[in-house]
Amino acid sequence: MKKVINLILLTLLVTFLSAEVIDEIVAKVGREVILRSELEERKQQMNAAEMITTDISNYEILNEMIDSKLIIQKALEEDFEVDELEVKELAEQQIKEIASRFPNEYNFKQSLKQEMNITVPELKEFYIQMMTEQKLKDQIINSEIKAKISITDSEVENYYEEHKDEIPMCEETDRIGMIMKSVQASKETKEKAFIKINKLRQRIADGDDFAELAKENSECPSGNVGGDLGFFGKGMMVKEFEDSAFNLIQGEISGVVETTFGYHLIKVYEKKENEVKASHILIKVEPTEVDIKATNILMDKVLSDLREGADFSEMAKKYSDDDQTAVNGGIIGDFPNNAYPELFNNQLNNLDYGQYSEIIHEGDMLYILYKQKKIAARSYEYEEIYDKLNEFVRNNKELELYDDWIKELHKETYIEILMSE
Repeated sequence: MKKVINLILLTLLVTFLSAEVIDEIVAKVGREVILRSELEERKQQMNAAEMITTDISNYEILNEMIDSKLIIQKALEEDFEVDELEVKELAEQQIKEIASRFPNEYNFKQSLKQEMNITVPELKEFYIQMMTEQKLKDQIINSEIKAKISITDSEVENYYEEHKDEIPMCEETDRIGMIMKSVQASKETKEKAFIKINKLRQRIADGDDFAELAKENSECPSGNVGGDLGFFGKGMMVKEFEDSAFNLIQGEISGVVETTFGYHLIKVYEKKENEVKASHILIKVEPTEVDIKATNILMDKVLSDLREGADFSEMAKKYSDDDQTAVNGGIIGDFPNNAYPELFNNQLNNLDYGQYSEIIHEGDMLYILYKQKKIAARSYEYEEIYDKLNEFVRNNKELELYDDWIKELHKETYIEILMSE
């Protein structure tokens, strides 16, 4: 019996000593400690997230954990807080995203248990902890570092001068031009629609019923119910329509209102603080077959003139409906030949330099493309990459301030590393 008791005591002692070895303290950070089991857990997490390399040591991982604890302690000292409900929802979203990769919930739970030896609630708690810590770290770093950084143009320029030999070259590109023409209703088509809407307005003035005229004449689906649009608030209609409707008094009928859809007559039946109940009659302004044919004839003439030697820049300024590129003589940009605009990739691949495409029809738009010339690889101009340079300078300054700040935290806090490198 005595031998059995001694054996049990020995077993308990060995178990206790083993636990002490596994959970030995490897570092002290203020009043907190880091256990070896926590270090091993962090290594596993980093490995699972493919954040670990073969040359990283336990000592380097431990130092990262110490810095993290210092930052979180500082954030809590300065009363930074985290929205617990938001973190919980983010954690649940993360779990749902992972679970969606499995055939069903059972497989998900089984995989967690077999491969990671954790349950779904434990996984959720892990995410809550990690996200809470990250949000605290983000807040304190934004407050202590990012908010205090300002970048001057001279700093950006100095960085450029010091590093311009290291900046990659701008790769070889093709300069592409475009003339775009939208198929639009002609002046005559608009005039016919305008005359029609004004005749309806006169009939209303003479006493005809608004709803009946809407049923008979409106080219909006609401015409089937007398033009009734029900109640609508601001931001729900195009601006011109909305402005007119909200400026009418109850029972009033508008004058002719022009929008991108055509011409409208609007009647307001009821007004609330932020809503109106209205009906309307719409006469659409749409290109006719004659208008479509005229646009095609015009673009055929533009293409013919270009191929006979007309100046592309002048033709784009005169005929293109794309205002942004027309002012630049129709040039839409310089593109690597493997990164043409997707819509025109096939056409541009089949063009030689100095050539114009056939007319391309896309919906209500007609295009002529021009592969002007090849631009050789070159160094970037300072102005072209100013924003990127500014970002580099800011990031470098953030890293410098972060290192200095962390060093100060190390000085302010008792830190003891109990693990050899």
